[in-house]
Amino acid sequence: MLIIRDQMLPAAAQQQLNVFQASVDALADYADRVEAASNAWKTRTSTVKGEAAFKAVRATLAQMCIGPIRCAYCEDSLADEVEHIKPKSFFPDLTFVWANYAFACGPCNGPKGSRYAVVSRGTLREVVRTRGLPPAPAPAGQCALIDPRAEDPTEFLELDLGGVGVDGTQLDPTFDFLPKEDLSATATARAEYTIKTLGLNREVLRKARSNAFGGFRARLREYAEKMEAGADVAELARLRDDLLGTPHLTVLHEMRVQRLWLPEIDDLLNRAPEASMWPLVIP
Repeated sequence: MLIIRDQMLPAAAQQQLNVFQASVDALADYADRVEAASNAWKTRTSTVKGEAAFKAVRATLAQMCIGPIRCAYCEDSLADEVEHIKPKSFFPDLTFVWANYAFACGPCNGPKGSRYAVVSRGTLREVVRTRGLPPAPAPAGQCALIDPRAEDPTEFLELDLGGVGVDGTQLDPTFDFLPKEDLSATATARAEYTIKTLGLNREVLRKARSNAFGGFRARLREYAEKMEAGADVAELARLRDDLLGTPHLTVLHEMRVQRLWLPEIDDLLNRAPEASMWPLVIP
């Protein structure tokens, strides 16, 4: 996961979101707002203005994707669902708030669903709605799920790329996401919750990240060899753009961060030092 750089919605779309949200916020009772938010979401594209607004929402989220319109969470599957980072069933006041949207895939968005948890002093509390009882607001506390619209996930998570240990031992990669070392108890709990809730270490993703590692390594080698052979600026730019247009850019980020434990990668980045500075997200 990488941080998503925000882009502004077209004014007309933002205005329509504001209209939708105002209709929810106008209700005094929390349970009524939850119900109204759910109903408004189901019918959001039933009018010409609503349909146009969410066409713009989807188009703008697509432009903000990391890589070629891939899920904001796993970076593997096609992003095709407008996801509420904080679920509307707990936060009706965020149902039509642009900053609460991400573009996600079904395999990530489905299991996450309306799950919500807070963390306090390292203790995680998952909020559960009791059937038959009126909905109550989520308790105060730090949202457990890492928000890629507002936070840098790489400050919480790292990938196990293996490499050479301090004693020279060769460590095999698992391509699992892990909580970074030396985090606070709260940050560790949030990292673990995010990994588990989104299923970021499901086998298909670990295999995809393994393939991405090999692909980035090969593309970096090609770039370094072309540069050393005197390729022109246009050809090098094409190679760079092809590389940055592939899925799983978090793998490339981690290759750059962990280069000292990955001698082959370190050599390639020394041969093509500009590759260490290529931006991975839209500025």
